[in-house]
Order: sequence, then C-alpha cells, then structure tokens
Amino acid sequence: MAVLEVVNLKKRFGNLEVLKGIDFSMEKGEVLAVIGSSGGGKTTLLRSLTFLERIEQGKIIVDGEEIVSEAEFPVKAKKLKKGETAPEARTEVRSVYPKDEELRIKGLKMGLVFQDFNLFPQYSVLGNLTLAPMLVQKKTKEEATVIAEEMLEKVGLIDKRDAYPYQLSGGQKQRVAIARALCMNPSILCFDEPTSALDPELTLEVLKVIASLKKQGVTMLIVTHEIEFARDVADTVIFLDKGLIIEKGNAKDVIDNPQTDRAKEFLHKISSIED
Repeated sequence: MAVLEVVNLKKRFGNLEVLKGIDFSMEKGEVLAVIGSSGGGKTTLLRSLTFLERIEQGKIIVDGEEIVSEAEFPVKAKKLKKGETAPEARTEVRSVYPKDEELRIKGLKMGLVFQDFNLFPQYSVLGNLTLAPMLVQKKTKEEATVIAEEMLEKVGLIDKRDAYPYQLSGGQKQRVAIARALCMNPSILCFDEPTSALDPELTLEVLKVIASLKKQGVTMLIVTHEIEFARDVADTVIFLDKGLIIEKGNAKDVIDNPQTDRAKEFLHKISSIED
C-alpha cells in the first residue's frame, strides 16, 4: 500500500492556476525529489501536501486514509436578465477537508522542515524539540525528552541539547529543525529547499544527514535545487514545470537521460551553471 497518493491535485491563486492536475504516489521508505525552475509550482505542491494551502480539486491520501476527498457541489447560477431562460442546474467537483481540529491531527502525518529553520529563539534545542509533542501529542516532559534526545542523536547534535538557536550555525539549525520534525513521528518527512539558506560547506553537512535518514528507512519528499544530491540520494524524481509533472521516474534516469525537451533544457542550464 502506498504511503502517499496524490490524485488530480489542482491549486489556484485567483485566476492563476498554479497546479494543473498532479498525480503521483510514494511507497514507504521511498525518497522522492521534486525539481524544476522557480515558479513551476514546487513549493505550492509541498505546502498543499502539508496542508498549509488548501487545494480546489483533488485527493490527498496518506497511509490509506483519504484526508482530502472530493465531492460534487451545485454551481450557483448567475442572476438572470429579463427574458433569459434559466440554464440547467450543474455541479462541479471540489476538494473536501475535515474540520480544522481533525485536520491538525491528521496533518501530523506530514512532517515539514522549513528552509529558514523556524526555531523558537527563546527555547533551547531540547525545548524546541519537546514543545510540540507535549502540546499536541500530550506526551509528558519525560517522554518527549527521550524522543528528542533520540532524534538529536540521529542528526549528530546531542551535544547541543542545551544550546540556544543563536549559538548554532545555519547547518546546525537546519539539523535541529529536521530532528524537531522527526519528533512528531510523521509518515513522510518533507523538505522545502533544505539547503537554500546555507553556504556550500554547511550544505554538505545537512545533505549528509538527509542521506543518513534514507539509510534508516525514513520516507522523504524533498523540493530541492541540488540536482546532484537528488540524483544520488532520491529514488524517484519529479520534474515539475508550469504546474504539471513533465517527467517522473528513477532519479538517475530522469536526471542523466531526460526524455522531454523542457527537462533537457532545464538540466542543461543547471549543469552549465555548476560547471
């Protein structure tokens, strides 16, 4: 059974349709990278999958549970002018979300690591990690601390448990953010350009942590501009362009041997910049 199924996902902002019918699925333990040029819809897709944005149409199914479903709704008829005949009643398909409280609970299946860390400066590293499990999952301080220390071990920062965010490098902050997301035990860990705010040396530090999580079987969905990283670590790559999936397949196949002209153009430009 797929851990994530995305069916005909559509998202617009006003008259601008940003996502135009996205379909894909992920298996447990899979690492999927989403690549593409700026403005192609990558971050909107990620925000939709983590329920920070609401889609107009489509389904989102996590662990076999249909969190976002679809239903038909009547279309409100426009006001008739004198002499006009009323058109036949019609319906349209729209996405349906659970109530806010239920969505907050179900949304925990999708963990999100933000590109700008979003750590609370007034809390220590340990405090940042234990806060959500205690408030949302109602764990005791002792239970939350055990989990937090285990996750800090995973990202190699147990020695920073009592430090505050201002005492950490950018790479360390991002690793703390990864550990914080893992503390909620999500079905899928999502990353939004996890290295965009880092210099090259710190980028390598974070990418090594993500690679180690793959070896531990963590299911991950990563929006990234690090093409070589996507090639080496991801199992599957999606190339998203203008709100559509242009290519999807084995990471090495898509990146080394793209089939569409648009993907070839994008990857050629990226390789030229890197060279």
